[in-house]
Amino acid sequence: MKPTVLVLALAAALALPASATAPPPPQGPVRDILPDEGLIRSSVVLVRDQADLDAHYYLADETALELAGPAEGVFARYRAGGGEALVLAVAYPAEADAERVYARFGRDFFGDGFDPKARRFLAELESGDFAASARVRAVLVFVLEAPGRKSCDALLGRVEAKARAAF
Repeated sequence: MKPTVLVLALAAALALPASATAPPPPQGPVRDILPDEGLIRSSVVLVRDQADLDAHYYLADETALELAGPAEGVFARYRAGGGEALVLAVAYPAEADAERVYARFGRDFFGDGFDPKARRFLAELESGDFAASARVRAVLVFVLEAPGRKSCDALLGRVEAKARAAF
C-alpha cells in the first residue's frame, strides 16, 4: 500500500465517531452538581434512563425517577465517613416535574416517614446505612447509601450547594 493511501486511511479512521455504545464522558451542568471532595472520579456516569441507572445501582422495577425523556442524571461514588457513599442527582425540565417525582419516589424509597413537602430528608435504612434526599428547584439529589448520619448529611449538603450554583 502506498504511504499516501495509508495516511489517508488512518486519517479517515480517526475521523470516524466513537462507538455508539460507549457513553459520552459526563460533562455539562448535571455533572457540575458533583463536588470534588471525596469523589471517586472513575465512578461518575451520566444517567439518561432507568437502564443507565440499573447498570450501577438497582432502585426499582419501574421508572420511579422518570428518567426517560428530558430528565438527565449523574451517579457517583464517594469516599465518606470511613466507607463509601452513593450519590444520584437528577435535573428535570421544570420544578413541577421534580416536585412530583420527589414526592412519589421519596415515599417509595423512605416509607411513610417521608414528608414530600420537606425540601430535605435523612433517614437510617434497615441495613444500618443512611440515605438522604433534597430538592433544589428542578434538581433532585439523593444520597442512596452512606456509612453514617454525619457523612450522609455533609455529602448531601455539598451536593445541594453545587446544585444551587449550577441551576
